[in-house]
Amino acid sequence: MTRTISITGKDRPELFQKTLTSLLTNDLQGWRITMAIEPGPKAGQFVEIADALLKGLDYDIRVNETLLGISLNPFELIDRNIRNGAELNLCLEEDLLLAPDATRMALWYQRNHRPYWLCLCLLAGPCGSASLISNPRHPRILFEARTFNAIGVALRSQEWPLLAAGIWKGEKKPHPLKGGYADWRYGWGWDWSVYGHVANHAELRCVQPATARATHNGPEGTYSKPEFHDKAFGKLALNSQPVEDFELVEVADLPHEIRSHVHAHEEMARMLLELEAAELRHRLGLPPVVKAL
Repeated sequence: MTRTISITGKDRPELFQKTLTSLLTNDLQGWRITMAIEPGPKAGQFVEIADALLKGLDYDIRVNETLLGISLNPFELIDRNIRNGAELNLCLEEDLLLAPDATRMALWYQRNHRPYWLCLCLLAGPCGSASLISNPRHPRILFEARTFNAIGVALRSQEWPLLAAGIWKGEKKPHPLKGGYADWRYGWGWDWSVYGHVANHAELRCVQPATARATHNGPEGTYSKPEFHDKAFGKLALNSQPVEDFELVEVADLPHEIRSHVHAHEEMARMLLELEAAELRHRLGLPPVVKAL
């Protein structure tokens, strides 16, 4: 069984070093660490850091021949890993910090997978939101969510074709409206496309933890700015003590302080989808949808 960790990076080797340092607190036996770095004046620093920190581990680091970008770079790396036989891939970026049992959670997800699970998110809550969930009192709890978060994602090779062909690399243009909701691929990033797909799907779910196993460490990113970063991640609790096993809990049975957030996230997802659909209808010159009272 082949398991891979994919890490992409560009311009911020100091954050990359912290990502690898946090990754090294995990059990990495049986994992191959793969890294794809964008070309630039600091690319060599990434290679030096990886060679110094990962000595003795199974790893591969490459500098891309051309600039692939924030969407295509992780796509190409994950796709290569899966084409080379990886049955499970943990997708990370250079500006994340991991809990010491992040890989253990990914293995639990693989062992206990259900047909309607799209992926495991290491952080609970929707993309672009400062209402993320991380309650340190419940480190063993996992739940099924109708939202997606890109801050650390584990997925199996079986689900990758859906993400790769149907969502991640969708054409950047308006698509026909289905069920009153818009396709976000043409105007949003890959992560929002997955978010919209899961939120609008009757059956698909993402598994998420009640206590975060990953957090964001780069206040100055492509889309993350200091004000938002401080609100969303400034006081986010990252699990510090590894747990031996995890417990999948139905949303209805979650502690209220977690369950209420999950319901709020689903409500927000529905409103965002409706807003995006309304904006797309306006741009396409279509009449608005009037809901019956």
